[in-house]
Amino acid sequence: MIKFIKIFVFLTTALSISAAYAQTQTTMAVPETVLIGQPFVAEIKTPKTATDFKLTWMGKETAVRAAPKEDHMLCRVILGTDLKNTKEETALLIFSYKFNGIQTEIEKQIKLQKKEYLAEKLTVAPNMVNPPKEQSERIAREAKLAAAAMQTNTPGFAPRLPLTRPVPGIFTSVYGKSRYFNNELRSRHGGVDMRAAAGTPVKAAATGRVVLTGDFWFAGKCVYIDHGAGLVSFYGHLSKIQTEKGEEVKAGRVIGTSGRTGRVTGPHLHFGLAWRGEYFDPAPILSK
Repeated sequence: MIKFIKIFVFLTTALSISAAYAQTQTTMAVPETVLIGQPFVAEIKTPKTATDFKLTWMGKETAVRAAPKEDHMLCRVILGTDLKNTKEETALLIFSYKFNGIQTEIEKQIKLQKKEYLAEKLTVAPNMVNPPKEQSERIAREAKLAAAAMQTNTPGFAPRLPLTRPVPGIFTSVYGKSRYFNNELRSRHGGVDMRAAAGTPVKAAATGRVVLTGDFWFAGKCVYIDHGAGLVSFYGHLSKIQTEKGEEVKAGRVIGTSGRTGRVTGPHLHFGLAWRGEYFDPAPILSK
């Protein structure tokens, strides 16, 4: 019995030392303060033999792939917060992995700071402000599909920055704007609108897998691409879709052409990025 206790104590001590060693060999590079609605990158280095990487942010978890380096493993994730759902507070980012069979985690506190966004007023047909009742079932169904697509959660590693610009046009409406339709506050702009004449080729911002395509009442013809580790991109108001659900696409691949389908005032591309459904401003990480 005494021998068994000694072995147990020895193993427990060894495992504790192993976990402590892993933590000393792990670094997490993240900003101390981020603006609400803006993107940031988390970069984590772990011991070479670490496995099963996971990251938790805003109460949501994603599996992360790691790139093996000479003396460590490197994980990188693009993150953000949704302007509509986030308050000024201190948020916790947790990164966990296994080392020698022991679950290990490190934490970082990040201060979320308010950012002021613009407002814009748009005039559209009355039935586009308040959709016809006969369309309510369709709109609800499409909203459910879109929400599920933006919550796609597969293992991944952050794509190379800057991301490919989907169309060359300038931003005609930026992220975060309070949007008034016919003088009624209806929403906050969850992405960016980019100038694009009808028929302009639209490119995938990063390599990924198409998880949804459709022709929706609000978004028109649209494409959703999963880039892994919780990151999903969205392309709306297309005139033509040139990809299909389940297809793997490379960064820069043409996935459709711009148009004016759905609720729009003219031809353009609406482009959005989200981490586990947290829509954030894509402009800072797009190529010029």
